[in-house]
Amino acid sequence: MSTPTHSIARRLLALFCSGLFSVSALDALAQAPAPAAGGAAAAGRAGAAAGGALNVGSARGGGTVNSPEVNVKDKTITFRFRAPNAQTVTLIGEIDGKDHPMTKDANGIWSVTVGPLAPDTYNYQFEVDRQGATRGVVAMDPGNPYVKLGFGTFPPASLVELPSPSGPAFDDTRDVPHGRVQLVTYHSKSMGGITRTLWVYTPPGYEKGSTKYPVFYLLHGSGNTDSSWFLTGRENTIMDNLIAEGKAKPMIIVNPFGYARTGIGTGPDATYTDPNAAVGRGGAGAAPAAAATPAAGAAVPAAGNTAATPAPGGRGGAAAIVPNAQPTDPFSKDLLNDIIPYIEANFRAIKNADSRALGGLSMGGGQTISIGMPNPDVFHSLVVMSAGSANADVRFPAFFDAKVTNKKMKLIWVGIGADDGGVTNAKALVSALEKAGVKHEPIWLLQGGRHEWPVWRHALFEVAPKLFR
Repeated sequence: MSTPTHSIARRLLALFCSGLFSVSALDALAQAPAPAAGGAAAAGRAGAAAGGALNVGSARGGGTVNSPEVNVKDKTITFRFRAPNAQTVTLIGEIDGKDHPMTKDANGIWSVTVGPLAPDTYNYQFEVDRQGATRGVVAMDPGNPYVKLGFGTFPPASLVELPSPSGPAFDDTRDVPHGRVQLVTYHSKSMGGITRTLWVYTPPGYEKGSTKYPVFYLLHGSGNTDSSWFLTGRENTIMDNLIAEGKAKPMIIVNPFGYARTGIGTGPDATYTDPNAAVGRGGAGAAPAAAATPAAGAAVPAAGNTAATPAPGGRGGAAAIVPNAQPTDPFSKDLLNDIIPYIEANFRAIKNADSRALGGLSMGGGQTISIGMPNPDVFHSLVVMSAGSANADVRFPAFFDAKVTNKKMKLIWVGIGADDGGVTNAKALVSALEKAGVKHEPIWLLQGGRHEWPVWRHALFEVAPKLFR
């Protein structure tokens, strides 16, 4: 395993070099460069702590641009962007569900103030010269070092936190024992031997003890990466705080890359395509295949236990997980046949279904349904965030046999923002569980929540204390 600090630094450097942060299309708009670290941004944070304004970023050349400027007292944030040649600039992102047109001053600096807002962490971007329905050039705030990684239809964005006036929030770092975050590299035989990565959280005290822990396999959403739950979702901070307060059991959390491609920053990018896969990526929508028939005379392990043969991705005595249904898409195969055996061979993980949970947000929530429901002897806890299904009972009829499933499952939890466009499917999934008599937690709805990271941070905070009880 790599040294965590060095691994994370290399990972972030690779992302910068890969062009994910490029705003070269905006060169003609003359946005000035960011300041040296520690200057105005550090001073601004000190002011915010005293109830004043927080100036996170600035720019040199043509005057200072303070953006974003957080005012804790009135719960507003002012955003600024230098683009003297632009015709329009709009603030977009996950702030209050709205786009905000900005106003240009005589110096070519565009600005808008948004709020009052609830204390939380928000992501945002600047869209330059939108033409009707045609999107303009989208850029991050170049003076703000706090970023959300992403790609495709969910590109990188800048982040800003509006602090709570009452003190550190549930996802703010506190003076408590801290767990460790590791970036692990492995080679996926399920994906043709390509190099992939996992981000792994181990709880406080893991390095000094011999205790074995349950494992939560937590999946990201579309356009995210395996680092998203840490760098944007603050998974480790949330867990540190919950564990310190005695609200959550200490656990290992594993964050895989949910796409069938090489790990970011590990070498030349390559996408793996399984010619026999039902779904090209992820697991959402995959129909479960029939379980493989053992060869004549072969030993048949009990469902959910481990077989005697080493798994493709494991080492050091790794044993294969025996799924109820053989997976048909690359990511499902990777999770069941490479990732879980690797974790159980290389970390002090408890190796039974009671001590394995599977969960995820959005795309990861769909993968949780498609992988978890046909494999109730592998995972006894399922966490579905901002996802659902209108026909899960048709796709996975065996899971909706309450007499069987209720004897196995320890937790089925569905949570979503009340204003999320997918709330109908989430409620349909819960209704199907209720109709079948399958035990589950009441649906968790975050009022005012949309399809965005504030919902998922709160969701983790809500569900983690329920795991492995």
